[in-house]
Amino acid sequence: MKSSVVPRILRDITGAILVACCVVLIAFFGVMPLLRFTACPVLKNKGGSVYQKGSLAFMRETDPSKLKKGDVVFYYSGDTPVGMEVVSNDTANSLIATDTGKTLAYRKVSGKGIFSVPQLGTYANWLTHGKGLLVSVIAMGVTFLIFAVSAFLVRYPDE
Repeated sequence: MKSSVVPRILRDITGAILVACCVVLIAFFGVMPLLRFTACPVLKNKGGSVYQKGSLAFMRETDPSKLKKGDVVFYYSGDTPVGMEVVSNDTANSLIATDTGKTLAYRKVSGKGIFSVPQLGTYANWLTHGKGLLVSVIAMGVTFLIFAVSAFLVRYPDE
């Protein structure tokens, strides 16, 4: 009876970790797309951007003609999303002036910044690229393996 206590505790802890990981994955890959949000890690802070470097910003596609002064606009420079604050919106020429002095054509605008979570962008970027992706997959696999082994070792009393 005593020998099944440790595996049972191990099973409960790893089970809770797996459930928490599943909830996070469902939130990012299930709920966010339903709300039409796109997560963008802020890797550089250009100009007076309202989002801190290292934040995880969320953007939503929007009509560029409806952007106003103070909104944060996102565009892609290669594969990297860049966010800048709108200074003025010239609807006649379909151009947006940003706080860095850069002028964007409407066709380059990817979306409008909605909100951000400080410091989460650095971790999100690391976990989804290169070594971080490998580490996260291995960690999930090891956690599942511990859960499976501890569930197998738990002996239930015969009834």
